[in-house]
Amino acid sequence: MKNPLRTHEAPFTQSHESTGGGNPPLPEEVRVLLDRWVGEVGSVSSLAAIVAVTVTCVRQLGVCLVRHAIEQRDARYRRGGQQVTCARPNCAGRMARVKGIRSVSRFTELGKVRYRRCSYRCSTCGTRAFPVDRDLDLAPNLRGHSLEFASKLVLLCTVVPFGKGCELFQSLAGIAVSTQLARALAFSIGTRMFEDEIARADDLWDKRLTSPTLFEPTPAKLRALQRHRRIYIMQDNSKVGLQEGKRGRGAPARGVSTRHLKRAAQHAKRKAVAAAKRSKAGPKAPDSPKTELDGLLGDGWKDARALLIFREEDVAQVGKNRRQILHRRILAHVGTADEWRKLLHMAFHEEGVYTAHEVIAVADGGSGIWELIDDLLPNTSSRKVVQILDWYHAVSHLWAVGRALKGCKTERDQRHCREWVEPLIDYLATGRTANVLQRLAKIRGARGEAAQALRRCLKYLETHRHRMRYQYFRERGMHIGSGAIESVHAWVIQPRCRLPGMRWSQQGINAMLRLRCAWACGTWDEKFRAAATSPAPTPRHTGAAA
Repeated sequence: MKNPLRTHEAPFTQSHESTGGGNPPLPEEVRVLLDRWVGEVGSVSSLAAIVAVTVTCVRQLGVCLVRHAIEQRDARYRRGGQQVTCARPNCAGRMARVKGIRSVSRFTELGKVRYRRCSYRCSTCGTRAFPVDRDLDLAPNLRGHSLEFASKLVLLCTVVPFGKGCELFQSLAGIAVSTQLARALAFSIGTRMFEDEIARADDLWDKRLTSPTLFEPTPAKLRALQRHRRIYIMQDNSKVGLQEGKRGRGAPARGVSTRHLKRAAQHAKRKAVAAAKRSKAGPKAPDSPKTELDGLLGDGWKDARALLIFREEDVAQVGKNRRQILHRRILAHVGTADEWRKLLHMAFHEEGVYTAHEVIAVADGGSGIWELIDDLLPNTSSRKVVQILDWYHAVSHLWAVGRALKGCKTERDQRHCREWVEPLIDYLATGRTANVLQRLAKIRGARGEAAQALRRCLKYLETHRHRMRYQYFRERGMHIGSGAIESVHAWVIQPRCRLPGMRWSQQGINAMLRLRCAWACGTWDEKFRAAATSPAPTPRHTGAAA
């Protein structure tokens, strides 16, 4: 069978000869690959088989051409025809060629490219460099691999676990990648995102004292700004499993044996009981003290705090009873309360919360959440802050009292429970919170769990009474439910970070949370490129795998 592509051989050769060797000749491997493709295509008949053969050949051909182009560039440095200077700051010394050629492998969208390159050494500071790698503009935080390859691989491993992500990547891209490389790239980029975020938060927090008008502009400056009319902020917490050090099968007990930790826990408990007996409180034993054993044996659950910010115009009606947030800002973090406070301050500033006309804060009954809102977002003459207790959390407390008082096992109990709770819910919906509190306060004769549920409900409603004006809120078109932030935990954090048996280091969970938030907010390409090209170095091995 005649090769239909041989007609292109003459133009290549002619171009090379006519330009006096300016365009290097293509390697013989290209011709071999084309001949192989012609032979394999002729032996198959179905469209799927032809496409599969062609894709394989195109990838091999692309890898060959890329390697050829890189080595042709490196040949200029091998001959010593170009001067190379040191790229280190405050050096700029002249570099001399080092004998020997080294090979290196890089992953690209076409596949794994292996090429040879020469190296230079600086005569002033002794730094060794590869000039051709400098010409290729490789991202410093991707271990030399191409940006497009790393972005797609890390994105898959952000959505699903590393093993499954590598399988999907091989199925979609046709490139086999080890989970070790995927894990290293993911945590390198995630750690870089985390470090940049913390640095911005610290910088803005320092400016809060030195430049307060940056966050609370004067009325004259506010008139010149394009301000949001109404913006929503929602907060909530969920739990993730943390365990420092090696995790999984064969993990050491943090340098000591489990038996030693159990003995230490028992000894600490005996001391606490003896101290309680000697005290005026009597012989009642206090709660068991927290020990290192608690974290080792499963008490390693930490709060993953989450924040959701969106504007009113970002909510679209996509169905009869369904609305969707088109643009959002999601922030998640595992760490101290001070770190979270600074991150909230950064997000409020970057999303224009401080300069908005009206800010709607919706959350559950967590006291720490409302303390942060009161501290960072007080009412001002130019900004109105409305605090709303999530409707479903308030109603759930009423149902808990109803079930405790009326029961819920039989249909008769359930009917009586509904008849008792539904009028209270109607009072709550129409803004008559005082009527609800009055009816609950008049209940007499509650015992045991019913009395506890009643006390909790009364305390809860009294504490958040000023946040439960639901009729007023609905009349002004405000959202009174925190389902949006609840769904952030359900589809952003927990599906990747709280799988069965999964444990993270704190550095690893924060890196993965940044990747997940970038994916969920639709800013993946922008943030990944910024983190990949950031000049700040990141550790080669974070020990953060889960």
